[in-house]
Amino acid sequence: MASQKITAIVPTYNRAAFLSEALAAIFNQTCQVDEVIVWDDGSTDETESVVRAANGPIRYFRAENGGKSRALNAAMAKATGDLIWICDDDDIALPHAVETLVGLLAKNPDAGASGGGYRRFHTDPTSGDRIEQGPGYWPDLSQGSVLRHLLEDIFLFQNATLVRRTAYHAVGAFKEDLPRSIDYDMIVRLALHKPVVVTDTPLFLQRKHDGERGPAAARHSAARSDEVWEAADRAVFKPFYDSIPLSRYATMYGGTPQASHRAALLQRACIYARRTDWGLACADFDAAANIAPDCPLSTVETAICRRAMAGKHGIYRATTPETRATLSDLAQSNISGTAIARSLRRGLRWRLRDAIRAKNFGDAMKIMQLAIALSRGHHRSGETPMMSAFERTDPYDVANEKGVLLDATATS
Repeated sequence: MASQKITAIVPTYNRAAFLSEALAAIFNQTCQVDEVIVWDDGSTDETESVVRAANGPIRYFRAENGGKSRALNAAMAKATGDLIWICDDDDIALPHAVETLVGLLAKNPDAGASGGGYRRFHTDPTSGDRIEQGPGYWPDLSQGSVLRHLLEDIFLFQNATLVRRTAYHAVGAFKEDLPRSIDYDMIVRLALHKPVVVTDTPLFLQRKHDGERGPAAARHSAARSDEVWEAADRAVFKPFYDSIPLSRYATMYGGTPQASHRAALLQRACIYARRTDWGLACADFDAAANIAPDCPLSTVETAICRRAMAGKHGIYRATTPETRATLSDLAQSNISGTAIARSLRRGLRWRLRDAIRAKNFGDAMKIMQLAIALSRGHHRSGETPMMSAFERTDPYDVANEKGVLLDATATS
């Protein structure tokens, strides 16, 4: 990899207060970066002065504000590196980041990108001290591929990702019609194209602050981040429903063709439930139930359904009367549908516990109503939906003896 040139790209907009620290961290790498392109997306603060004062191989460009995607596409056209490292203007790369990422690619020549973990921090407004908030989200990669985990939730961010330029060319430009979540859209496309090799070693510090976020045309406060990112994730994943063939999900699982097809439908349903798109999720849950209507779920399939309730955007859309009714119909459809519904119900337990602990009794009531809807179906003698709503054992959550499903573990 010694002959591979590395380009760091820093798109920026009105972040002069943080930019100098971000640039200093890029120049302080144990593995040298060959060029740093700073693309100023029409800033109105002191951004240009900060860049001019920095020491290092910087190429500075400025354009009218057009959003991060446009800035990245323009900067990519100027880049000369074989490996591309995109860095946010308010985060701080750790000194070993590039060396670690280059090493991963050197050991995995078939990989299109390498990635790592991160830690979060904020700056004390009084003392100016850096206060660490702990590691960012990282999934258990001992089971399941990098691609499967990425589809369920983002855990690889641009500051901790090094991508071969050829991979970017293969998957196409950043989508300029997406105001947010462009990094999520891109890492999924990259992982679909080539394996992504990862390490959980933290490679950058993600800054948490109260400043405004988003492009100039759609700025939002930190307080609205959850609401805004939920809508953004739904927009990103909407086209993936049709563009990612169901057969790609099936490759994540072993077993008979029928078993892997059902698991594929459940996996896609899980992904869209976590995006709070319960219309698409319910359609796939229903289709899965009719693949082998008299066949209970395997342990792997049960785990897929439980993960559907664990998305970071919550489950409030699943508690609406319309979705409750749809899931109740699923629970009563056949043995497979009952098993799917009960596995979803088991994923509600910690949601209910957290709502009660937080004294959100309105949310707790909605969760109980959803649990009861999911408990309808094939009950044992003398059992009622309320009795079974959060029982610990379930005759339908048993291994599927007609074919063991394996959740494949791979680099992507």
